[in-house]
Amino acid sequence: MKQKLLYIAIIATLVAGCRPKGDVYFDPNDPINMQYATYADQFDAIWRGMNTHYVFWSEDSTNWDAVYKDFLPRFQELDTAYVANGATPDSATFANLYTEMTATLRDHHLTMQVRDVHTKAPYAFCPGMVEVKQRDYAVGQDYSFESIQTALDGFVSSGLLSSGTWGEMNEQHNFFGVRNVDSKKIAYLWLSNFQLTESLAKEPASESDSLYIQNIRDWMNLCLNDSSLLGIILDTRCNTGGNVGDLDLVVAPFISKPLRYADVRYKEGSGRYEYTDWIPAIIDTVAPEDRRDLEAENIPYVVISNAMSISMGEISAAAIKQLPTGCMIGERTFGAHGQIMPYPALLHDGSFGDRNGLHYVYTSSMQTRFTGEEVLEGIGVEPDKSILQVESGYLGAMEKAIDYIKAY
Repeated sequence: MKQKLLYIAIIATLVAGCRPKGDVYFDPNDPINMQYATYADQFDAIWRGMNTHYVFWSEDSTNWDAVYKDFLPRFQELDTAYVANGATPDSATFANLYTEMTATLRDHHLTMQVRDVHTKAPYAFCPGMVEVKQRDYAVGQDYSFESIQTALDGFVSSGLLSSGTWGEMNEQHNFFGVRNVDSKKIAYLWLSNFQLTESLAKEPASESDSLYIQNIRDWMNLCLNDSSLLGIILDTRCNTGGNVGDLDLVVAPFISKPLRYADVRYKEGSGRYEYTDWIPAIIDTVAPEDRRDLEAENIPYVVISNAMSISMGEISAAAIKQLPTGCMIGERTFGAHGQIMPYPALLHDGSFGDRNGLHYVYTSSMQTRFTGEEVLEGIGVEPDKSILQVESGYLGAMEKAIDYIKAY
């Protein structure tokens, strides 16, 4: 009996250490797997590509096998109609099939570009965008650049900011502002996306470029060197994301010791659940002469977010939220935290297909798990202090951020 229990224990240990493997290796980026002439084969290529390269299967409740069983016959019906009388589906029918097929997937970076195999008519969609716009606090809200531009101009005209300057570089926009509070200053910066490191390394080609770069430098200089600094505001509302390396500019200069803000993991095999171990994601400190310890000086750092704070627009918020004097104000963010890496074949995950071909799927290359949180992909980062645009517009969160700093 003891020997039998020992065998069972050994087998149980071995089974527990095994990970499910894919039956046959399928490379969704192999040109052979992108050559097809039917709707059913197109669906099969996309389904199998997601089966191999989608990184969130461990977190996703979608029954992907049931998706294949349910949708393959519907695409085969399109082929039958084409063979019978040359009929191709109207764009709505074609689009709705793929929209429905991916509607419940967690990855909010997921964007699919599909062309009709016969007409080559394109269709692109982002299931995550559909989900976010259906949230009760986001329904009917205007998150366009024009709306936030009007709001930021209003910060100055209403006195929320004492001054403000717009900059634009390669269709990227920023706004640097200062709020004077008695003899103290609050430093404010809004970014349309994160390309700070690249922008600072470029030579400005126009006056607008110069303003964009100068805004970044002026904000950094005020934050790091001004003895009258009362607080910092980084506004990531409607920020579309960008380079995660910019954490070295908006977080690293304000910490005195490395910050482990998240863990990440990749897929290391073609099976759905073949993951690496969790790998610490750490923001290191910068040189002391380029650093200001906000904790030691008790200076608050506020990040403002909304439902359209996307990717690095919310990763930065999650990191700042963890700082000793950090605070996140606004709305729950978009929920696209899985970062994008450029070598999916090596990692067995991430984007696949051909941008100029019949299908291309843009999808995350890693899972991100913020410190102290579960995986928030498709959910978003919750603010410390919630204030909704539907209730108070863009000015409401800004007013709350300034009041928070003044009372800190």
